[in-house]
Amino acid sequence: MANGIKTRKILLVSTDRTFVQDTRTAFAASEIIQLSAVEKNVTELRGEIQEADFGAIIVDMDAARLEEVESLQRIMRRLEGKAPVVVVTQEFNAAAVRILVQLKVADFLVKPITTADLVRSVVRTLQGPGREENTESQIYTFMPAAGGVGTTTLALQTAFQLHHSVTRGASTCVVDLNFQQGACAEYLDLEPRFDITEIENQPERLDRQLLDVMLSKHASGLCVLAAPTRPSEMRSFKTDVVVRMLDLVSAYFDNVVIDMPRTWFPWTETVLLGSNKLYIVAEMTVPCLRHTQRLIQAVYETAGKEVKPNVIVNRFEQKMFDNGIKQADVQEILGEHFVGGISNNYRLVREAVDRGVPLHEIDPNANVVNDLKKIILPEEAAATGTKSKSLFGLGKGFLKRKAG
Repeated sequence: MANGIKTRKILLVSTDRTFVQDTRTAFAASEIIQLSAVEKNVTELRGEIQEADFGAIIVDMDAARLEEVESLQRIMRRLEGKAPVVVVTQEFNAAAVRILVQLKVADFLVKPITTADLVRSVVRTLQGPGREENTESQIYTFMPAAGGVGTTTLALQTAFQLHHSVTRGASTCVVDLNFQQGACAEYLDLEPRFDITEIENQPERLDRQLLDVMLSKHASGLCVLAAPTRPSEMRSFKTDVVVRMLDLVSAYFDNVVIDMPRTWFPWTETVLLGSNKLYIVAEMTVPCLRHTQRLIQAVYETAGKEVKPNVIVNRFEQKMFDNGIKQADVQEILGEHFVGGISNNYRLVREAVDRGVPLHEIDPNANVVNDLKKIILPEEAAATGTKSKSLFGLGKGFLKRKAG
């Protein structure tokens, strides 16, 4: 992260002592950033900002309070663009967000935030424009082979495992593309905030600040981009709207987990081509496994050999002495596409969903958790693994692939 950055002074303005201490600790190990703090409200600032040559300024404020916004406006005028400003706030409204965008703050973060997110934002700000174009994100896409196979549960647990991984631990965002019946936010007892109608006709309006307002944030730091469900509206959105959304998310998060709807839309092919890993979630029934075979073929016909479907069989049971489907049958039907099974633990999953918590919070050593980790993070289970390149890169990856 330090490439191209000289030692820089950063100023933090905040009255939140816990936040100040956490931020000091986060930057303490850095050899390129020196953090100073002024424990004052933004309305109390006078000449502190002009007294030193700061590379960036972090302002912790209430963006819903007009007097604080006006004070920030005066500070921005005095700075005259000499130092970028990163705003951190807990309360906000749409009007305040638009003002912050008009003031051209470098970034806009909404509490609760992790110190890792704040450090990333500051480093990105110091690097200046152009950083997003080099960002590579890992995209994990989950597609259901049938209804009710547990796709959302596995997608969310994957996101938590990536977010807390010792080898890939980084910022992670779940994107719920099931705009009609998505349940990602509800599974975690979060409020879905993504208003897709606000950008439907102008995708370019979706920027970092607006995205941050529309993200739902879990206490763990995991972010979820989900729209309020509208079961009665079977709508499709233009591909460029979905592409803009995913490009922006992948520019600011290291891991992106996509929960796909069962229905195919005009943008489905584009999402598949932009994925590093595609997982089809199936279950151990003959109709579902047969449909999974057809779905695999459809993926190849639509996206070509660029995307390899990996099948996860949920509620997997190794039956040996009855007439049901056995593991050998699954492997014969799915061949190399079968990457693993997830144990049937209905009681654990139901409790997690009803309580709005991740599976590992109830039982970190549950068979479901361990089974999934062997598939998603094999390097942590077997000390092996490779890293592939993402196609999301503010539009460039999709355009290059489509042009080819």
